[in-house]
Amino acid sequence: MIFNGDWNDPDADRAAAIVDAAVRADLSHLYIRIADSRHHFYGASALQDLLPIAHAHGLSIIGWIEPMLDDPTSDTADALAAAQFEEQGQRLDGLALTIEGDSTSDPNVGQYLSGIRGGIQGMNGLGDRYLLIASTLPTPYDHPGYAYATMSRFCQVFAPMVYWRATGLPQYSGRDGAKAYVDTVFQQFRDPGVNPFKRPLTITAQTYDAAPEYGTPGAPPADEIRTSMNETRTQGGISWSYYRLANADNGVTEEEQQAITAYPFWQRDSGAGIAAKALVALPDQPVAY
Repeated sequence: MIFNGDWNDPDADRAAAIVDAAVRADLSHLYIRIADSRHHFYGASALQDLLPIAHAHGLSIIGWIEPMLDDPTSDTADALAAAQFEEQGQRLDGLALTIEGDSTSDPNVGQYLSGIRGGIQGMNGLGDRYLLIASTLPTPYDHPGYAYATMSRFCQVFAPMVYWRATGLPQYSGRDGAKAYVDTVFQQFRDPGVNPFKRPLTITAQTYDAAPEYGTPGAPPADEIRTSMNETRTQGGISWSYYRLANADNGVTEEEQQAITAYPFWQRDSGAGIAAKALVALPDQPVAY
């Protein structure tokens, strides 16, 4: 689940409500937007309330960052500050880096990611085992200058934003259309030129009406949601997440939520292990760079 909302003030009740809703929905992890190039790391107020209660309920928290990469060093400092933030002994379980800003190519992307791993002046890096998720544009062949290979080098997981109705193309609507789009994404990420380190994929699916973005009108119905989850599993995806807008009028519909919660194959682990649908299924896989 991706929670898309800026959270600037301490609010323990809000944190408790979000965790309660996530656990009741049988989710394993939440993405929380915590930093961007304009506002830098602003998520401390959210994390101080959210991290302890989320971890107490077995819920992983991934920090969602949106770097523009005009100034890679400044953006690196924001990422390191977020990862190193601690409350009651609790830290983020990883960072999701949404690379869709002003600069999506090298050398800026490489400078940014190498700085997160190795550190910059005055700040220690996170090392080669900290979970970094590359949240990317979904179809590499449509973006030849995008630094997919560099992200494959430094990040353990790709999380392409697979918003099939946002394409506006009729062939990507309905169950067959959702399946075709998910298949296309997986096929392109198997290309060694795109993903030379063979990083696994977790799909970030669409659960909002993309009509305002000139997409196919209407939020994806339940059959498309289930199809995207089925195909993610079939294609070897390690997990499935979804994106909703902050606008209450264009969030996850009741039909979508029921389809997600009732889906039988992403089950939370009741023991001491990692939830089967969690993004942190491979937390100890080091990167090779």
